[in-house]
Amino acid sequence: MLAVLAGLAIAVVAPVDTETWHHTIDPARCDSPLAVEYPRLTRWVHHHMVPGETLGEIAGRYGLREADLRAHNGISASTEKLRKGTRLEIKARRVPPVRARVEYTVAADDTWLSISRRHGVDAKELRAYNWPWKGKMHEGAVLTIWVDPIAMAWIAAAPPDEPIRRGGLGVGAPDAGHLVGGVSIPPGEGYELRFEDSAYGTSHAVAELVRALGLYRAAANREAPLGLGSMSRPRGGPLGGHRSHQTGRDLDIVLPRKPGVPGWLPLTPRRVDWLAVWDLAVALSQVDASVVYLDYALQRELYRAVKAAGMAPEEIGRIVQYPRGHAAHRGLIRHEPGHTEHLHVRFGCGPCESECIELGAWAVAAP
Repeated sequence: MLAVLAGLAIAVVAPVDTETWHHTIDPARCDSPLAVEYPRLTRWVHHHMVPGETLGEIAGRYGLREADLRAHNGISASTEKLRKGTRLEIKARRVPPVRARVEYTVAADDTWLSISRRHGVDAKELRAYNWPWKGKMHEGAVLTIWVDPIAMAWIAAAPPDEPIRRGGLGVGAPDAGHLVGGVSIPPGEGYELRFEDSAYGTSHAVAELVRALGLYRAAANREAPLGLGSMSRPRGGPLGGHRSHQTGRDLDIVLPRKPGVPGWLPLTPRRVDWLAVWDLAVALSQVDASVVYLDYALQRELYRAVKAAGMAPEEIGRIVQYPRGHAAHRGLIRHEPGHTEHLHVRFGCGPCESECIELGAWAVAAP
């Protein structure tokens, strides 16, 4: 089957490596008529750069690291920009449709931000496409936009009553990327935002988070609200002392305290409500959370608490890595040193995020 946008014909091919790519862009889950080809083996393709594209964005589109893209094309680490039309040789893990050029006529109430969100591009990039941009935001002006066809079709297909705005897109890997059109975590019952200036994520991650919080609230029935820490800034990128949190898919959640334990006391394992942690982990296992990080020593405390509460061993093993060793690739909750007062949750790439990298055996990054 072929889908067409702006004269481009794109083959709709289902992914074949579900173990590696089950969280990434997927024709079966993406609300778009366009799709991505997943070759059975990596293959070399040619890519011609369009205005505004960065090497990081291109690497993300084809599912490889920027360092590999540079190495394949002899591009030094000091080179930041290449000319429009530059041809790159890419060993692709996935082949999405190339960016398409569209023209947009400005309406009376448009802004750079509203137009960029409608097309799935960054407002700064939108202005760069139309340089010199000053004076062009007036009714009737015609702007040039280079769009990701999948993202634009997905945004256009949004129902009017969808609670989480579409257009928040992760670009690159969690430790080396940025966020386009970041969506803020909405206020709600049962949780509080600790850092509102870094409470932004992808549309997919925020929607999955809200869904998980609803499941937790229904199961836990606890009065104390969960404390939500940092996710990402509105445009992603490096965040404080974190190595990840760059693409709107990582979130810190403070470990809930036992009833009656005041917030001013240091959070020790004895003061943690481990059954509440369990309810939260189960809720996260029911949404698109790809991994949850917690120090292995604290996993032991969680394991003992839920085992004492009568939970079946096979169900505990589905959620918790302990006691199989801190290097075991088992369970939703995995070891990462230093995560002793909060859970670090990483959500999957959205099904329509064609520049998002989900990290696998070929890409290594710590939270």
